[in-house]
Amino acid sequence: MEPLSILRSPPVVGLASLAAQRLLSRGSSTSPATSLLGAAVAAAGLGVAAAGIREIRAAGTTLDPTRPADASKVVRQGIYRYSRNPIYLGDALLLAGYAIHRRDLLAILPVAGFVGVIDTFQVSAEEEALRDRFGSTYGDYVASVRRWL
Repeated sequence: MEPLSILRSPPVVGLASLAAQRLLSRGSSTSPATSLLGAAVAAAGLGVAAAGIREIRAAGTTLDPTRPADASKVVRQGIYRYSRNPIYLGDALLLAGYAIHRRDLLAILPVAGFVGVIDTFQVSAEEEALRDRFGSTYGDYVASVRRWL
């Protein structure tokens, strides 16, 4: 699993961020409004990530974030018209929803950490591999669609 190490694997980073939220925040008692808002943000995140997964599967290309060079095409339809990384965006929203539910500002730190690690290490490596594989096709996509939102 060398192209992108398991330590930078998005599911591992996401789970580590979730664990850090629980460890860092005391989890104040949650009001119904806070729980509802957190659930809505988390549900939006799940929807965004699911839309990204659906488009990748429909295109018949790889979902494996550790092997971006195995991609068979640049996915530009559906949610990928608005974000180059809807699955990671959805993951970040899911973590943000949980942070809202925890009602502790410290629970936001792992969300920022997740975005920082994924953006700096994972997305950069993926984009380099996709640029190498698809050249100007991917370059045109990068020029027309934002990385996150």
